[in-house]
Amino acid sequence: MKLFYVFLIGILILSSCSSSDDSADIIIGKWRAIEQYESNQLVDMPTCLPHIYTEYKADNSVSGGKIFSNDFPEECNLLMFDLGVVWENLGNGNYRFGYSNEQGNIQKVYKDGLNLVFESPNGVTKVICEPY
Repeated sequence: MKLFYVFLIGILILSSCSSSDDSADIIIGKWRAIEQYESNQLVDMPTCLPHIYTEYKADNSVSGGKIFSNDFPEECNLLMFDLGVVWENLGNGNYRFGYSNEQGNIQKVYKDGLNLVFESPNGVTKVICEPY
């Protein structure tokens, strides 16, 4: 169950970029977490977070999957991907993530070069994601 929550947090934070035109929302695509910061200090990410990707789709749904590699942690095999999580662009770089009938979690999302940054409302936690 703990790994499920790690994945859900990953989806809510994140969370591969597919090519998109200028009219597409910046979040649409597949993304993989590569760095996490707390109070502007680089910290270790949860074990499974770098081994999953999160896909934000144009229909506002969210999905994801495992990224298998030679160093894929055994405990990440237990991850389950929850359907029903959605995203919503609230404007001014603010996004809501959660289930359709819930208030959800609000994050500031912006581009830094090709990467996407997910920042907590208080600016303390930041997760940097690269296109997957």
